[in-house]
Amino acid sequence: MQAKRFRSGMLWNDEFTGNLAIFCSDERFVNATLEFLKRQLGIDSCDLMVVAGGPAFIPNIEIALMDRLDLLLEAHKVKQVIFIAHDDCGYYKHLHKGLPPQTLKEKQREDLLSALIKLQSKSIKVRAFFAFVDSGEVIFEEVKL
Repeated sequence: MQAKRFRSGMLWNDEFTGNLAIFCSDERFVNATLEFLKRQLGIDSCDLMVVAGGPAFIPNIEIALMDRLDLLLEAHKVKQVIFIAHDDCGYYKHLHKGLPPQTLKEKQREDLLSALIKLQSKSIKVRAFFAFVDSGEVIFEEVKL
C-alpha cells in the first residue's frame, strides 16, 4: 500500500530571511501571533521556535532549547528575533503556582527584558511583545528596555 501524498501548492524557497519568531504554543494565541508577524511587522517568512512559555527558556536557561536557539542563530544567519509572551500563560501559572495574575504578568515582562538583553549582546536585532485580550481581540504591546 502506497502512502498518500499531498502537494503544498507553494514553490520551494531555499533562502533564509534571517528572521526568527519565538512564542508560546498556546493555541488560543497562535493564529493572532502569525497574523501579527505578517500584517503588523511585515514578516512574511521566518524560522519559528514555538514552545510552552515562548522565550521564557532564555532567562530560565533551559539548556536543550538554548542549544537549539544557538544552532538556528548560527546556521540560519538570524539577524532579527521577535519574542512574544502572552497573558494567562499556563507555563507561567505552572512555574509560579499561586502567584496572582498581575505578579505573573510582571514576571513575564521581566523575563522578556532579560531575554532581550541576552540576545542583543549577540548583536542581533530583538523586539519583544506582550499579547493580551481586550474586548475579544488580541492586542500586542511592545515591551522595551
